[in-house]
Amino acid sequence: MTDNVLQIGMAQLAVGASPQIIRSAGLGSCIAVVLYDPFARVGGMAHAMLPRSRPGREGNPAKYVDTSLAEMIQQMLDRGCERENIIAKLAGGAQMFPDSERELLVIGAKNIQSARDCLKQSSIPLVAEDVGGNWGRTLELDCSDGTLYIKTLHSQATL
Repeated sequence: MTDNVLQIGMAQLAVGASPQIIRSAGLGSCIAVVLYDPFARVGGMAHAMLPRSRPGREGNPAKYVDTSLAEMIQQMLDRGCERENIIAKLAGGAQMFPDSERELLVIGAKNIQSARDCLKQSSIPLVAEDVGGNWGRTLELDCSDGTLYIKTLHSQATL
């Protein structure tokens, strides 16, 4: 891994600047909230596990959609971004157990809705999304131009 690639995992976030790339693999029901300022050429990505933090469970801000968004915005402002220039993209929120209706196993849809709500409350425009489905995703954000590359595996096997 080079200094140009920032690798994040579940419940982690990173903010980088051109020419850095932010990468996250294995995104299932988690949601990736991606922010980008095209003028500063600074981007951020959070691999959030759960929709919202609750009192007594604050700890790691990257674990939750609401706190990861606030943390990324602050880090981007600290790097000279202008709030009105920041745009957002979403990916993930899959239903990894499509036959299940159990509350615990439908977290993907809740993560998607939480991300949309939090972006709206933060006045950050959502310009693109690749959400839902029942497949995992690997993401790469190119901080030089804001392009979000998404890789998926769409195959089925019968044993």
